[in-house]
Amino acid sequence: MKTSSRPSLPAALPVTVLLAAALALTSCTAPGGPGGNTTGTTPAPGSGTDGTGGAGPGGAEGQDGEPAPSALELALAGPSMETEEAAAEAVAQMDAAEQAGQVLVGQLGAADTDPASIRELNLGGVIVMGDAVPEAADGTDDVDALTARLDQTQQALSAGRDWSGIVSVDQEGGLVARVQEPLTEWPTPMSYGAADAGLRDAQDEDGDEALQLAAEGHRLMAADLAELGFTVDFAPSVDVTIGADDPAIGARSFSSDPERVAELGRAATRGLLNAGVLPAPKHFPGHGSVTADSHVTAPVQAASRAELQERDWLPFQALLAGEPTAGTEPLYTPMVMMGHIVVPELEPEVPASVSGPAYEALRELALPAGPADEGAAGGGTYNGVVVTDALNMGALVERYGADEAPVKALAAGADLLLMPSDLTGARDGIVAAVDSGEVPADRLTEAAERVVTLLMWRDQLAEALGQANQEEKAAAGVVPGSGTGGTEPAATSREVSAAAITVVEGECSAPLVGDSVQVAGGTARDRARFTAAAEDAGLGVGSGPVITLLGGAREPGRGDVVVALDAPFGLASSSVPDGGALVALYGRSPGAFEALVDVLTGEAEAPGALPVEVGEWPAGTGC
Repeated sequence: MKTSSRPSLPAALPVTVLLAAALALTSCTAPGGPGGNTTGTTPAPGSGTDGTGGAGPGGAEGQDGEPAPSALELALAGPSMETEEAAAEAVAQMDAAEQAGQVLVGQLGAADTDPASIRELNLGGVIVMGDAVPEAADGTDDVDALTARLDQTQQALSAGRDWSGIVSVDQEGGLVARVQEPLTEWPTPMSYGAADAGLRDAQDEDGDEALQLAAEGHRLMAADLAELGFTVDFAPSVDVTIGADDPAIGARSFSSDPERVAELGRAATRGLLNAGVLPAPKHFPGHGSVTADSHVTAPVQAASRAELQERDWLPFQALLAGEPTAGTEPLYTPMVMMGHIVVPELEPEVPASVSGPAYEALRELALPAGPADEGAAGGGTYNGVVVTDALNMGALVERYGADEAPVKALAAGADLLLMPSDLTGARDGIVAAVDSGEVPADRLTEAAERVVTLLMWRDQLAEALGQANQEEKAAAGVVPGSGTGGTEPAATSREVSAAAITVVEGECSAPLVGDSVQVAGGTARDRARFTAAAEDAGLGVGSGPVITLLGGAREPGRGDVVVALDAPFGLASSSVPDGGALVALYGRSPGAFEALVDVLTGEAEAPGALPVEVGEWPAGTGC
């Protein structure tokens, strides 16, 4: 016993827009959108405001004889002033109805998301939920049919524009994955936290290896999405979980440690950007520390502002300030999602997604703790896009009408309105609110300019990624190593699970089973995947010790070995005999089951550690 890529671009994108990033060597601006500081809060490497005096890796020679930044490095640094100006000019040509359409994202397959309606509404984008993904004859997702539909949708979104539209999805890994097999399946985000905790505990390191794994895993996941035509992934969740009392986030969170969530969230965000897919870290003001689910009702966060800043807001602050950590470049975060959490400290009884003080608190997180140094990261408020969580969720539906919620969110400070219940009603409601003065016209214009800036910049990033060679990608930190090529997604997914698997109770350096086992619990697919992995490894299935798979995050079990497949909280009330084991796997992908079998047979040790307290076992428990 022990303690323990093919991003979809508009057909006629002007060369001047595509090359704006390369022209912005000395004009990179504040994160995301018009109206920001022209000196910027996240200077481009080599811009002359980041302390390099114009030096940077890759490209032609700059000041002091050092190579100037490549077009890819400049694109990764964020929108240029030229891009902001182009966006402002484009939005100025729109009337109020067109601007209102531009800040709406509808659910693909719902009313008004057919190509003709998309064009008529001037819709900003769509989101793909599971019911919009076609099914192939063999029961897997028909990715060819999905690609064709997304291409048709993107053509409608891009019609008459010089920028592509939002084709978005919730793809986090684990249970939140709208597009599944034959795409590579990824374990839960908590896997990265478990790998991180184990590496730091075993090697007394700062977790760089786990951060690299998180960045590469998210890059490869996003590359699959980009190949299908997605341009936005509403991920990662940078909520700090409180553990078993957290009903909505659980294993979607990296950890209960705010600093580790911040580091892993930055790595994941960078990974998504490295594939040309826009991330949207979520759910400010923090969904992991409340005890209700905003899909059903509006959770109330009773913590003080000081407590929130130390825990829930710390990951968001790290992302929005754009400050580099050891061995990394400054990170540009283009978008953040606002949740439906009621924070009485900010505004009593009002969900954050429709609360002006909540948007102010979010944008002010980019401000430095002390006096700002001129040109330093964190020199101004965050000026990127803030997107609402889905406006058709119970937290808002129980309080506001279908057309009322989008208006209130826009007036409060939202730039992008996700999944209103009625797209045409939301558009018309916004126009009426502007006409009546309920929503100032410049508030709508500001939101539309931020969204168009975001989309123009994404096209520039996709173009730069497509034109960069492997050496330039490696120099920009887009791919690992010295530019020898990409990594196999399925192998990396398995590597994540192998690094995360945690023996919470049991022997660490010996086989946990003999030559044959029985399997119980979980779903039919879970048992089939375990059986396939066991048989491939030469382990018999049908007799011997019982391996019990926990299908739910808090579900207890009994067996010789009990394995939590999602969040590990069910292990606290599970039981095994003397000599048995409790194991946290944090995923149910094929690679996760392969990693489990290797640990059961003694072919590999379990290097992970709990990233969150589970019953009597503190965070950090593991071999």
